[in-house]
Amino acid sequence: MREALAPEHEAWRAEIRAFLDAELPKEHAFNPEFDDSPEQWAIAVEFSRKVAAQGWIGLTWPKEYGGKGLPPVMNQILLEELYAADAPMINSVGIFLAAGTILVGGTEEQKKRLLPDIAAMRTLWAEGLTEPEAGSDLGSLQTKAVKDGDDWVITGQKAFTSWGPMSDVLYVAARTDTGAASRNAISIFMVDLRSPGVTLHPMRNYGGGVQSSTYLDHVRVPGTSLIGEEGAGWQYIMRAFYASGTVEPIYAMQEQRLHDLVAHCGSVPGKLDDPHVRAGLAELAEMVQTQRLLAYEIIGNAANGRKTPWDGGVQQVVAKEYEPLFAQVYDRVLGPTAQLRPGSRYAPLHGRPEAWYRQSFANHAGGTSQLKRMVLATRGLGLPR
Repeated sequence: MREALAPEHEAWRAEIRAFLDAELPKEHAFNPEFDDSPEQWAIAVEFSRKVAAQGWIGLTWPKEYGGKGLPPVMNQILLEELYAADAPMINSVGIFLAAGTILVGGTEEQKKRLLPDIAAMRTLWAEGLTEPEAGSDLGSLQTKAVKDGDDWVITGQKAFTSWGPMSDVLYVAARTDTGAASRNAISIFMVDLRSPGVTLHPMRNYGGGVQSSTYLDHVRVPGTSLIGEEGAGWQYIMRAFYASGTVEPIYAMQEQRLHDLVAHCGSVPGKLDDPHVRAGLAELAEMVQTQRLLAYEIIGNAANGRKTPWDGGVQQVVAKEYEPLFAQVYDRVLGPTAQLRPGSRYAPLHGRPEAWYRQSFANHAGGTSQLKRMVLATRGLGLPR
């Protein structure tokens, strides 16, 4: 499948590529999710703010809130090029989850106060959804927020907080009504990570990045920290995850890796003559194109006002389950040397596939594929929970 884009879309893609050629040296291309040393983080912050200075954060947001009011396809093209270039972009929680929630449910004052700071990369957000006893099942979360005068007092624990030590604020989902059904009991708060009672315990993950256990011990926040309406958090999160109109283009990153793999195989005498190698390359190409097709279906639905009960759930299930599968097939094509790390004279592609394999299993962000299947069953097919 090849999406048919208009001339202005191709011109936009060319503009992005020219920017990347000028501002992103190859040695500064990396994934900050798994490489967050102080030196690398400084590079990521500097580059991300250059993107922000172009006015490219929140392209689809209304202009009065720091966006450009452009259609979703323009943002998708931007994301594709950033992913294909392995650009070290940060603040995805702020740009997508937090901004999506603010746009859907935030007050006018919150939109004007919070969104421009996200668009300019002045405020960095971390995610406070997952909990030790609830996993990615938001309906079971136990963190509580209790009203105390004009303030809220939040108590609970969050798990797998990416970029917590480097962020400014935490996007917190908390239970504000213990007697209501889950969908009417969850509210969203913006919590300053320097507030008394907030403690982060960082830990290294299998992919090499840092995630934190975050403890909220009677953290007092002002009433203005409640985003939108009390009890509407479930709807805000679902809309931010499934109805944003753009899709995380993991396929663009995979496609670039596939191009590198084809070039490598072509440099090894006889490798492309192996039918097993050719079959593996074809399987990888099929994964890329399947995800692209689903992504542009979502964009087309958003652009034409077509709503489905499951929104982007199908694409997210496919993307999450293809991540480790793509890495496994990739390494099968390369052979045993794919396990070698950088520094080995025998490591193909500079030893990067070894890390790609480990990182491919970090596909739980935004909810596991099992949770996404539950969404498809309940929202898409109307099955009981």
